[in-house]
Amino acid sequence: MRYINTDKILAAQLTTPAENPLVGDETRLVDVWFDGSAVRKQLFKKVHKTEQEAMAQELENRGFIRSGNLFINPRGVLFAEMEHEIIGGLVTIGYQDNGKPVELKLETSAFKELCERLAGEKK
Repeated sequence: MRYINTDKILAAQLTTPAENPLVGDETRLVDVWFDGSAVRKQLFKKVHKTEQEAMAQELENRGFIRSGNLFINPRGVLFAEMEHEIIGGLVTIGYQDNGKPVELKLETSAFKELCERLAGEKK
């Protein structure tokens, strides 16, 4: 049994057999970036397929933006910059203990959706 506090998640990368052939039909991987005094990344190995799918659904229901298998919380974004309209953009979600930024890459459509949502929240 496992409990992951989704209220503390800034971003999550869900790995399926399509991305990693070492992952089986029922076994998956989840990388999670947690909010706190510093952004921390945790790798959960051998997550069951249903657990991963439930997490994905919960994150989408909470308003996370999906870029491939990366889910990002728009409220956790500190800084976002488009690299190129074809490539997408970089998003900074916080800083590690050593002061280095935690940057994640979003595909173009997800980056545009993020910017639209963030601009709409400012109004």
